[in-house]
Amino acid sequence: MKKFLITIMLMTSGMYSSELTTNSEAQVIAERHVQRKKNKRIRRKTRRRVRRRVTRRAHFRYQHLPRYRSQVVVVPKGAVIVKRSGVSYHYHNGVYYRPLNSSFIVIRPAAGIRVASLPTTRIRVTARNQSYYYYYGIFYKESGNEFEVVDAPEGAVVDALPDGYEIAEIDGVEYYKLDDVYYQEIETDTGDIEYEVVRV
Repeated sequence: MKKFLITIMLMTSGMYSSELTTNSEAQVIAERHVQRKKNKRIRRKTRRRVRRRVTRRAHFRYQHLPRYRSQVVVVPKGAVIVKRSGVSYHYHNGVYYRPLNSSFIVIRPAAGIRVASLPTTRIRVTARNQSYYYYYGIFYKESGNEFEVVDAPEGAVVDALPDGYEIAEIDGVEYYKLDDVYYQEIETDTGDIEYEVVRV
């Protein structure tokens, strides 16, 4: 009887040890899978500042919209008027027009302007752990049921700029410049070109 009990104990101990080994292996495999996914995400987000000369095609996504800083005689039908510090803007489809003499100029509005909606093609970007919306060279933060214009956050990366930017060369490096905001071309690990807000 004693021999029988010892045999059962040894068998049970072996099964438990086998179960522990199986659980440990499964845990290791799961951890490796999680790490692979994390590394894949990191690689996908990797960007390199490798270009000294810009490609000058930053405005491809906004080709159907008016050129930044251009002047028009009338604003598009359906434009709404928004005001900030006594200055009026006509807002339509993500573009702002400010009265200038007898015409209107396409311009970036002052920070603090709020609008009820943005084009569906706006993109969401993150800079310094803050989330923003971006469209046509303008950054927004969600404020209740509205979108508030904010200054361009350093480090934000966008996919396109409105036509009308300037090319500025500083210390042998070329940048895209919209008013006082500088963008530098960066290349992703997939070969795509994007534009990062930088301090110059």
